[in-house]
Amino acid sequence: YGGSVMNKTVKKISLTALFAAMVFGLTMLHIPIGAGGYIHVGDAMIYLSGLLLGPWAFLAASIGAVFSDLASGVATYAIPSAIIKFLIAIPFVALYNKSNKLLTVWTALCTILSGAITVGGYYVADLVLYREGAIADIPANAIQAVGSAVVFIVLALALDKAGIYKRLKGYLNG
Repeated sequence: YGGSVMNKTVKKISLTALFAAMVFGLTMLHIPIGAGGYIHVGDAMIYLSGLLLGPWAFLAASIGAVFSDLASGVATYAIPSAIIKFLIAIPFVALYNKSNKLLTVWTALCTILSGAITVGGYYVADLVLYREGAIADIPANAIQAVGSAVVFIVLALALDKAGIYKRLKGYLNG
């Protein structure tokens, strides 16, 4: 018994690190905007990690976002990003193990909710950090949210068609 629990934990930690690296990597491939922020599609990896890893996704999301902000020279956003990325993972973590597919009507709707959290969260962060730049960054944050939703939908569909989700669930639970 103890060995299989340990093995599952090691697998989850390993995949959490992998997803944190993917969040970081896709966030680093960004287009700078406004008050020091940038547009990226790293959030798509947060959405996938929520469905694949459950609560472990909170770590992947926050770690990947914090390190990308630090590496991009926008350290002032590190703490707000950690909080916002944690929050955008919640709808997907709530659907963890609720379906045999990554792409469902519910997961597609979650991209809208998480997108709204992204736009609202960074608006509040910009108000606190810069005040006058807050409204100016809303369109870019909306573009980021839509881009991440599109990338998530395409990836989720492809992974579902390839049967990856079912195989990964078997790997994690085996």
